[in-house]
Amino acid sequence: MIPRIRQVRIRNYKSIEHAVVDLEPFTALIGPNGAGKSNFLDALAFVQDALSTSLDMAFKNRGGIGAVRRRSGGHPPNIALRFSLDLGDDRAADYEFEVTAKPREQFRVASERCAVGRFPEQEHVFEVQDGEFRQAIPGVRPKVRADRLALAAASTTEEFGPVYDFLSSMRFYSIVPERQEPDPGDFLHSDGRNAAAVLRRLAEEVHSAEDYKRLCRFLARVADGIEAVEYRAVGKRETLQFKQNIGLKHSGTFDAASMSDGTLRLVGLLLAIFQPGAPSLVAIEEPAAMVYPAVAELVVKALLDAANERQILVATHSPDILNCKELTDAHIRVAAMERDGTAIAPVSLSNRQAIQNHFYTPGQLLRSHEISPDLVAAREMIEQLDLFGKPNPDSGGTP
Repeated sequence: MIPRIRQVRIRNYKSIEHAVVDLEPFTALIGPNGAGKSNFLDALAFVQDALSTSLDMAFKNRGGIGAVRRRSGGHPPNIALRFSLDLGDDRAADYEFEVTAKPREQFRVASERCAVGRFPEQEHVFEVQDGEFRQAIPGVRPKVRADRLALAAASTTEEFGPVYDFLSSMRFYSIVPERQEPDPGDFLHSDGRNAAAVLRRLAEEVHSAEDYKRLCRFLARVADGIEAVEYRAVGKRETLQFKQNIGLKHSGTFDAASMSDGTLRLVGLLLAIFQPGAPSLVAIEEPAAMVYPAVAELVVKALLDAANERQILVATHSPDILNCKELTDAHIRVAAMERDGTAIAPVSLSNRQAIQNHFYTPGQLLRSHEISPDLVAAREMIEQLDLFGKPNPDSGGTP
């Protein structure tokens, strides 16, 4: 089993008052506009941002804590997030933190805790409250700044490093074709603006050469006549170059400016899932946008193939994505806006029965606005929500 997030618990993040969401190696998050799909993805991206840079920068990138924290009629609530992780080799981890701030005060980390071990043992644990270690890490200073996450400091240790590595290497994408920018190509940026640089690295590095071939094979299957995509430098400009069979004796070579937005978006999507650097989780908004419906199933197959090596999470409105034969109701999570905020849950019991009995496909239910979340299950999960307490016994072996 690949390392992955087994469960995410969120409290008071944007439209999400409370949510407990189980994730599969491949998960499709669906729901109408304004239901909170993007807010769920952004909660995960917020954690990646906070660990890779700082909490302060993560808040600033989103307009400040006031733009992130869920609005309420009373005292501004605390933001809390908890991740149950499978790390591989029978190891599991539980990581959580809570951020608070009074009006006109700087935010601070009220609580933070990480436990790593082989279930049911918690072999290694640290816990911090208001900058003071309640359970310390050997070799790490007994205090941290109240506006910083201790996991960043703990990342240098063998015990907690894998938790930091997983959460800080998550990647989030909304691919928009545009002019490429010079870049080292260490990882694909969220909008794909450095796709040419990432493609160059993918093609040139020996250990990623097979992934480059896989990318070209998938592209050839979903884009008519295209045989390969290559890196090209024109002065200081970096661009993509396509080899395409247009019915002549020899294949033609075409610059990215000659290709459709759909083809460029497909390249970005494939680079996101096959890029070098081993991202732990790849989340993509609307993978089928600008893609001809007939190739949507091939796109899903590429995503499912990638999910054998890294966790894949997509947010989509596409019935064509959901109609892929290899996609089951177990892969789907439905977001809906309820009176108390965003609810995210598996498909409802009636939907599951209709899908499993082949009365309707998930895509047909989505197209007719009949697909809905299992709100009973969602409320039961929320009632078990216990940030900074004992973990959910059904969380799949997390310490």
